[in-house]
Amino acid sequence: MKNFLVSAIVDIIIIFASYFLFRSVISGPTRHRIYEKFMSSFAKFVIIIFVASAVITSLIALVLYKTRYIVYINIIAPALLSILVGFVMSTVPTRGIGDKEKDAKK
Repeated sequence: MKNFLVSAIVDIIIIFASYFLFRSVISGPTRHRIYEKFMSSFAKFVIIIFVASAVITSLIALVLYKTRYIVYINIIAPALLSILVGFVMSTVPTRGIGDKEKDAKK
């Protein structure tokens, strides 16, 4: 149980670190275009996330199997998927349509 909690806390830290990294590296309009492209359909988004997760986990499993570190798959695969989660989080717009109007009135 202790290992699970440590792994979960590290994954949360990785998610937020990758969120802030992608948010600072990728400009706002570019992030918004990525969001619109992948979130145009929720079904498409779910399929893309599922396929990306399966591919990342499969590649990590293959690499770890070849290097005989397969016992670490439950630590490394979720950590790398946390980077994907942080990227997806960073693409979500933080302002709504009406925010510009509210800022202009102030």
